[in-house]
Amino acid sequence: MKAIFGAFFMSAMLLASVGGASATSYIQASSTEEQLATDTKPKAVTMNSVDAKKNITLDKTVIRVNESGAFFFVAAAQVGGKGKGLVRMWMKINGKDVDNSNTEQLITDPEFTAVLVCQGVAEVKRGDKVEVFFSGSAPGVGLVVKKPAGEPVVPSIILSGWRID
Repeated sequence: MKAIFGAFFMSAMLLASVGGASATSYIQASSTEEQLATDTKPKAVTMNSVDAKKNITLDKTVIRVNESGAFFFVAAAQVGGKGKGLVRMWMKINGKDVDNSNTEQLITDPEFTAVLVCQGVAEVKRGDKVEVFFSGSAPGVGLVVKKPAGEPVVPSIILSGWRID
């Protein structure tokens, strides 16, 4: 019984010390700008608001990490537009497409919107450049902003990222 209590106590102490850990780097950024395709070429997603950050910077389209490690990034875009077509969204690190990060949503009606989510874990080094890109299969589809009466704005994108152990 004493041995079980001792093991339980040591486990509790270890969990308590780990539980006090906090993220060393994080960011949440968003955009209140509509970003529609003008052709089928990929475009970097612009973010014009930083809601919170620590050890990560944002310069319009470029997120730079200030420490090396494994990071989790998730980008959620409100997609729709003025026409019909596919909207695709994916991530790049240092200008290279991140494998298996592409997502797509078919817009069948200009009144229709959906949330398109792109996410993943990546090993990055200090100074690496992370970007979110989108493309449309036709002009007029992409990332949209909604402004419902009496409610907060629905941004075209919300990006969150943090370092994980």
